[in-house]
Amino acid sequence: MEKVTLKQIAELAGVSLTTVHRVLNGKGGTSKAVEQNILRIAKEQGYAINMAASNLRKQPLQIALVFPRMDHSFHYFVNRILDGYLGFRKDVSQLNIVFQEFYFGTSANKDESYVDEENILKKIYREQPVHYDGVVVYGLAISPRIEALLNRIVGGGTKVVVLERCPENLFDVCSVEVNDTIAGNLAGDIMTQSLREQGTVVIIGQELPQGDPNGEACAAYIQAERPDIRVVQVSLELKDNQSAEIARILHSYPDIIGAYATSARHTNSLLKALDQTHIQLQSCIGSELFEESYNALHSRKLNAVIDKRPEHIGYKALQLMIGALVRKEELPAIHRVTPRIILRANSDKYYVEKENLYGKTRYSE
Repeated sequence: MEKVTLKQIAELAGVSLTTVHRVLNGKGGTSKAVEQNILRIAKEQGYAINMAASNLRKQPLQIALVFPRMDHSFHYFVNRILDGYLGFRKDVSQLNIVFQEFYFGTSANKDESYVDEENILKKIYREQPVHYDGVVVYGLAISPRIEALLNRIVGGGTKVVVLERCPENLFDVCSVEVNDTIAGNLAGDIMTQSLREQGTVVIIGQELPQGDPNGEACAAYIQAERPDIRVVQVSLELKDNQSAEIARILHSYPDIIGAYATSARHTNSLLKALDQTHIQLQSCIGSELFEESYNALHSRKLNAVIDKRPEHIGYKALQLMIGALVRKEELPAIHRVTPRIILRANSDKYYVEKENLYGKTRYSE
């Protein structure tokens, strides 16, 4: 069961977030009846706060966030993680927290130089007089040198939360990630139910050092349920427009009847490849809900989208971090987010155009 948030308590009590914050932190300024009602609701909802830790803290919590730059590439997934962070920041705007954002990678503006993730973490580790209480870092491709830096940061007393696939060599670090096994099983289940004939299914996975557990789970599910189907797994570098390469792969299998792309960027490239080749598939499944995948659901190029709920990953990472710092809750080693199936019939419920997304909170379970 998910822990209740201050915002949810405020809604149940019919008061502002500021009022809830004042009551739960013993700051007064409210009537006795309001105070008792808020405390009752908080208790009923299982909310617990370390009053001593909260009241003793005179300086703001300092949280560093380390993300790849988003202005130069097809980063739907990470953009939506950032949406979750922005939603959380809005929800805790009344609390004494300072968020410092750091971005690594190359900007679309060619005049700007490359910013190295390792140098950012060195700065965070050595920063004086600022001491960061917590660090949230995107971890899809963490190198051994960055692993060592993060372990040193943790050793200095800073809480660290890694988003997406935390390396095994990191210690006392919380990983918030999608449940890839469930994602792959969902795709495999939809695929096997919609295939009417024998043929080949191509799974387009991510080329990662630790492999792609999402694609592997999908392949295993299809092979168990439909041994008459040939499953081909391909791993492609996670970069923009791979449509030409995917078109070549699709043409390599004249009996192709299905395809599943395990990432948003590969989904976009797969859709372009289908437009270029005019190949008709019995079943085609993508990942993440964004403008192109939403349109593909409605044009029936995609049968389904496995949405990994990146907003919730971003929101939950900060929620766990603040719980550890303020309420002294133990950070779990791994918190896995359960993906959801999006079909044409329910896509409107979940699709929100990007320009309308920022500042909105919609990340509950």
